Amino acid sequence: MVKSESGRLLRQWWNESGDYLWVVDFFRLRGFMTALRASIGLGGVVTAIALVCLQFENLVQPRALTHALIIGMTLASIGWAVYWWWFPWPTARQAAALFAVTDIGVAIATALHADPLAALSTTPLFALPGAFIVFFYGPRANAVHMAFATVTIVSVATWLAISDHPDAVPLAISKALIALTVTVGTFPFVQFGFWLVRNNSIESLTDPLTDLANRRGLSNYLSRRVNRLTSSLEPLCAFVIDLDGFKSINDEYGHKIGDAVITRTAERIRLSAGPSAFVARTGGEEFVVIDLLELTAAAAIAEGVRAAIDALETPKATASIGIAVGAVSDVSEFDAIYACADEAMYAAKRGGGNRIALGGVVNAENASAEKDEIHFRPMPLDDALATDPLLSADGS
Repeated sequence: MVKSESGRLLRQWWNESGDYLWVVDFFRLRGFMTALRASIGLGGVVTAIALVCLQFENLVQPRALTHALIIGMTLASIGWAVYWWWFPWPTARQAAALFAVTDIGVAIATALHADPLAALSTTPLFALPGAFIVFFYGPRANAVHMAFATVTIVSVATWLAISDHPDAVPLAISKALIALTVTVGTFPFVQFGFWLVRNNSIESLTDPLTDLANRRGLSNYLSRRVNRLTSSLEPLCAFVIDLDGFKSINDEYGHKIGDAVITRTAERIRLSAGPSAFVARTGGEEFVVIDLLELTAAAAIAEGVRAAIDALETPKATASIGIAVGAVSDVSEFDAIYACADEAMYAAKRGGGNRIALGGVVNAENASAEKDEIHFRPMPLDDALATDPLLSADGS
């Protein structure tokens, strides 16, 4: 049983492609991005210093070409440091290209040595790109890096073994084993351990019944979403969706059928809200949808969600939906939008359920206002679909 579970986890890990943005957000939300950028940039500075010192070692001929290559790699290392310290964080594709070039650079620097023992001492530099890859990419990307590093190390070790160096063979074996341990031997275990921790973290943000985010997952998403907003004027929209009379479904059909209704509802919401929307289950029969939408588009999508839930098979289920739209520049300001959407949802329930109510939000500067200070302004759905207003932060 333990072996089968271990095998399942290993297969799942191997098929994992990595979640670059999740890891970036993980470090950003914990305030580590500055230190991480500084560390990666510092690696470029250290490499540049090492390359300058390499100029004075016994190098392969012709020396003019060798020195030209070293100067080029030194300048590239300095550019590396400048990039990581002062330029925007790279995309997954850009970072992959940067670290692939780094692997090639380490192999070139290794090949420039005329002495195979000195060349072998350069190979631990493969650990620098390896450390980044194990955290930000999946095991297959790490396998490509490890294969490249292994081929380089074994090639140099073979060169050392057939050289006229004293004790060439045992020296080649011992140095190669040390280099392989440092550069590739430990990283798969580190990556697998980090993957387990990441999965546990993600599971703690997920509702087990519907596989949607839970309330904690919603909070985590908002922190990441607001950080990525390109403008504080982008319209952030919230739907609060609550099933009508769900208790009577549980009472009449039992909790097993009730769970099936919740699962079907979650799937209908997910499909109807669209691929850009974030959907969370925040309570027993309550769901929240977040997207960057203006009021017209939000109202149309909400109507699609309501109709999809209304079309559920027996037992019949309907939902009341409250919508609020506003511009936010900080996570705390979302509370006002959520509170207004929640109040709108209750207004829809008071109107008989199976309907949508629209409202405005408080001023973003006063997002911490008490609930009775939040100005709910109902708006007929037809009016919202016929016009294109973006509700301002004060609900006007």
